[in-house]
Amino acid sequence: MKILLVSSGSGSRGGGEIFLNYLGGALAARGHSVMTWMPAHARMNELASQCARFSEVVRAEFRNTYDYRSRSLATVFNSRASNHVARQWAALKPDIIHVNKQNLEDGLDLLRAARVSGRPSVCTIHLTQTARYLRARGALARDLVAWWELRKFGGDYVAVQDTRRDELSSFLGSDARTRTIFNGVPPVDLNQIDGQRRAMRAELNIADDQLLVVGVGRLVPQKRPFVFLEMAKRLYKAHPQARFVWVGDGELSDEWQAAVARNGLSGVVSCTGWKSDVRPYLAAADLLLHTAEFEGLPFAIIEAMSVGVPCAISRSVAVELPFLDARNAIVYDDPGRLEHLIARPQALKEVGEAARVLMNERFSDHAMAASYEELYAGQMARDG
Repeated sequence: MKILLVSSGSGSRGGGEIFLNYLGGALAARGHSVMTWMPAHARMNELASQCARFSEVVRAEFRNTYDYRSRSLATVFNSRASNHVARQWAALKPDIIHVNKQNLEDGLDLLRAARVSGRPSVCTIHLTQTARYLRARGALARDLVAWWELRKFGGDYVAVQDTRRDELSSFLGSDARTRTIFNGVPPVDLNQIDGQRRAMRAELNIADDQLLVVGVGRLVPQKRPFVFLEMAKRLYKAHPQARFVWVGDGELSDEWQAAVARNGLSGVVSCTGWKSDVRPYLAAADLLLHTAEFEGLPFAIIEAMSVGVPCAISRSVAVELPFLDARNAIVYDDPGRLEHLIARPQALKEVGEAARVLMNERFSDHAMAASYEELYAGQMARDG
């Protein structure tokens, strides 16, 4: 199968870009011919380099939705750009076009291009909250534009977990073709974990008997990094040997670093900045503290699970991911639950081991790729 994977080009270094990297690699390993299309903007260079390992990378001059001040409203008037992209994609002659979108309004012009190209196409949307839910400026108009363009797309839509799919179906209407395909991650060589753990803890100057709590994500409001700081302050008071590391960067970086100093947490809480590979930090961790308000299916969690690291999540995220329960995850909003487990290292490790078993059963990259193969075949059959 000749597959064209399309990045909307936000360059956020978030789950959508990790998704393309992992899915494309797994599809290529399963014998498919993969091409990856993305904007020529320099912020996409890192993803392009990653995708070049398994695919032909095609770059084009194209503006992402969030490069326009009016966001998705601007895409209503750029049919010329969509038509240009459509001709480029048609010339590549893929069997299927797979558009990867960050949220509802991102990349609507690319969905139009897929429609105009005449090739079978599908679309993955990682976050399905409306602009109104996110309290964005001009939310009503932006949601209307998103609804209008999404409804015109003829292919199947994929959400990465069931709550996101329910939201998507509700937004589009009951006749929309939506389905859930869980994200997946490459297998982990457990024989290398101990070595990675020792090396990274030495680099971070963390002793064997110290508790290391890691957070992973962009320093942006949705990830709630200040909640991470509040939790760090609380846990440090009870466990003075504990240390906390945030892996990532973003618009709140300066404000967050100032809060670390203001709360007297310098030397206790640190930030590594952006890292293209977070797995060594997860291998070094005793706990992943994931404080996001909402998610699609976060790669940080399933990558932590894959190496047996227990995950502490908010009640709001736990409700969205019903496959997580008290045996394989920790809801830090439950009074005393996290502190109880931290004081009992063996019980904490058992949560991590249960999470690792769940991950291996349900969240491998090849399981994800196999589900997309089925989706592609069905779309191609319908389009003749």
